[in-house]
Formats: sequence, C-alpha cells, structure tokens
Amino acid sequence: MNKIYLIGNGYVCDFITDKYSCDYEFVGVCRSEKNNCKHNYSIDISICTDELDIVFKDKGDVVYLAAPQASGVEDHTLKNFLSSVDKSKINRLVYISTSGVYGDKKDQLVDEESKLAPMTDRAKRRVHAENQIIDSKIDYTILRVPGIYGPGRLPMKRVDSNLPLIRQDICKHTNLINAKDLAKIIIKCLMHEETTNIVMNVSDGTPIKTTEYYLHIYDVLKLNYPKFIDYEEANELYDDKRKSFINESRILDVSLMNSIFPGIIEFKDVREGIKDSLN
Repeated sequence: MNKIYLIGNGYVCDFITDKYSCDYEFVGVCRSEKNNCKHNYSIDISICTDELDIVFKDKGDVVYLAAPQASGVEDHTLKNFLSSVDKSKINRLVYISTSGVYGDKKDQLVDEESKLAPMTDRAKRRVHAENQIIDSKIDYTILRVPGIYGPGRLPMKRVDSNLPLIRQDICKHTNLINAKDLAKIIIKCLMHEETTNIVMNVSDGTPIKTTEYYLHIYDVLKLNYPKFIDYEEANELYDDKRKSFINESRILDVSLMNSIFPGIIEFKDVREGIKDSLN
C-alpha cells in the first residue's frame, strides 16, 4: 500500500484520510495530537531535525499543508523541513499554496502564468515557499488555493455577530473551494503524471462576490441580513486580516485543473456546499 506523509495534518487532511484510508497508508505530522492516520506524530517541524528520520522510514509521497511561521517574508518552517528530511524518500510533494500570491488583480482573470505580486507578508511567505519547493529538485505539484470552506469552516463568528457586509453593488469577487473537493484534487494529483512539476490554480470554478457568499449562509440559516456598508467604513471596522482580503480581488482561471481533472468539482454551487457543511 502506497504511503502518504501528511505534513501539517490539519483540517483538510481529515477529509483526505476519511475518504482514502482504505487506499493509502497515511502518516500524519502536526504539532497537536491526532488519530486520523495509521501513524500519527506530534512534531513541531519548525524546530525539529532528527525526529523526522523516525517518521520517514519508507519512500512515499508528501502532502505539505503546514503553515509558515507568523511573521517575516520567508517560510522558515518549510526551509527547516526540507533540510531535515531525506529528500530521496519523497516521490512527489504536493504543496498547498495560496491564490494570494497573485496580489490584487482588481477582479481580473488570472492563470498560472500571471505575474506574482503578493501584497501581504503572509502571501510573500508563500511565494518564498513555492520557490523553495521548485529549487529542491523534488518532483512537486503546487496548488494555488483560494478560500477553503466546509463542515466546521464557515465564517460563523462573523455571521453570529451580524458583522456588516460590503454593499453588493460595489463588492469585489472572491474564489472558494469546498474542503471535500480540495481533498480529492490533492490525492488525484499524486496519481496523475500530468501534474508532475506544475503549478495549478484550484477553485470551484464559480467566482462569487464575498457579500453574496455570506448572504447564502444567512439564507440557509434563515437569518436576517446585517447592515451593508462601503469600503471606507469596512476598513475602519474590520480587523487587519479581514481588511487584507477585502482589499484584494482576482478571478482564478482554473482551465488547467478542468482539463486535467474534468468533472472533479462536486460543489460548483456554493449554496449546495454551504448546505452540506451545515448538515
């Protein structure tokens, strides 16, 4: 049975192991205690060295979802991982990056060849990580992923607090993907030669205005809508992380994903994904 190392064994990995545990032997690595894999290790890869020798006993594939450290413009966590592991034991590394590496494209369509212009340090760390992966000489697949939602991953705190939303007529677009669909794409990449040493945008293929996404949640829950505001008011009200999202916009071109994996997206309609997430 093929072995897959899940580095940063968090939210998305639960969907991977739930769907594919009969097909692969999973080895999970994260700082917290988990039991979703056949072998689970509680290791902080940002500081570990020798411990990874214990984990990587056999050759296998790596799915890397570990977040960079919280500050700076370089990903030192990934750097430490790559310097600590025996690279000859990695058949393929699937790295989960972010669509934030493109920066603000003002609602324009962006494909994998579009210029990278990260605006935040968080996105700059991801660009640094992508370059490390490419320079590592390991066979890789880099997935540029937008907002991930799913069971337990809806913005319920903002909904419950009735946080004001940007007016729909001026609201910019966002891109989303359901965690279940992302889990499928990750595993399919490991099975498909055409995804070797490429960068690929992934999303549900249905760009949506951020406010509309929230209103779909309100509709499913049968809640009254919050107040609507403009961007000036939002930049005074929202926290820094939220402001960084509303002030960037782009529409991901997922033609490459669709050509390699036609029909892979189950939740093209975010309303169905929201309903599934609340069941």
